[in-house]
Amino acid sequence: MTPILYVPELHFAQVQEWLQFWDDAVTPETLPQTGFIIPGKAAGFLYRTDSSLAMIETLVAAPGLSKEERSAAVDLVVAAISEESTRLGFQVLVGYTQLDAVVKRAERHGFIYVDGGFHVIAKRLR
Repeated sequence: MTPILYVPELHFAQVQEWLQFWDDAVTPETLPQTGFIIPGKAAGFLYRTDSSLAMIETLVAAPGLSKEERSAAVDLVVAAISEESTRLGFQVLVGYTQLDAVVKRAERHGFIYVDGGFHVIAKRLR
């Protein structure tokens, strides 16, 4: 099980299906071009900035996988995104979540928990 680069034309429909199952909706233009997927298992994305900071986001696993298989696949995707971030020269990789399980996974991958108390906000520009 090895993550491969996400290619929108090949993989978007699968990622969209997974996200819809988890009550999340995306369009092709809302996902970055940099991402990794294990077809049939899991995917995740690297949101690049013009600073030293990048974001890991939109981690999703296929519904119906066992807990162990889902966890292993997501771990491999997180590792691939972390490696790509380093290769691209980013100095900090950040993510956000409301789920304690995601915080624990992130800590296993070398992330540190930053106490938040923040709210995520968004503004539609078009």
